[in-house]
Amino acid sequence: MTFQQSLQRHITAVQERDLETFLDTIANDGSLTLIMPNGSLWQDYDDITELHQEWFSDSDWRMTTELITSQESAEMASALLLVNYEDVDEEDEPVQFQYYLHLLFAKRGDKWLVVHDQNTMIDSIDSEEYESDDE
Repeated sequence: MTFQQSLQRHITAVQERDLETFLDTIANDGSLTLIMPNGSLWQDYDDITELHQEWFSDSDWRMTTELITSQESAEMASALLLVNYEDVDEEDEPVQFQYYLHLLFAKRGDKWLVVHDQNTMIDSIDSEEYESDDE
C-alpha cells in the first residue's frame, strides 16, 4: 500500500468511526505519540485506543479534511491537513471549529503506520489578524 493510500485509509477510518481499521493504521510498538488540541500528550497505546473507542462511539460529530501538504521519503512520510469539525455541545447546540492535523507515518515492512499525530487548534481571530498583516 502506498503512503497516499495509507493516509486516505487512516482518515476514512476516523471519519467512519471504524476502530478496527483505525488501529491497523497506527503503530502499536510504543512509538506512537498523540498530541491533542489542548496540548495533552498521549503515548500509551492502550490509552490511545480507549480514547478513540470512546470518541468513535459518539455519533454527533462530523469532520472533513483538506490536504495542505505532504512529504515522502523511503522510510518516513508526513501530511498536514486542515480539519473542519462539527459537533454539538452539552446543550445540543452546534459547535464548529478548525484545526491543523499533522500526521507522521513510518514505513514498517509493507505498511505505512502513524507514529505521530498532532492536532493544533486554529484561533480564527489570530488567523484573521495574520492574514490582514500580510496585505
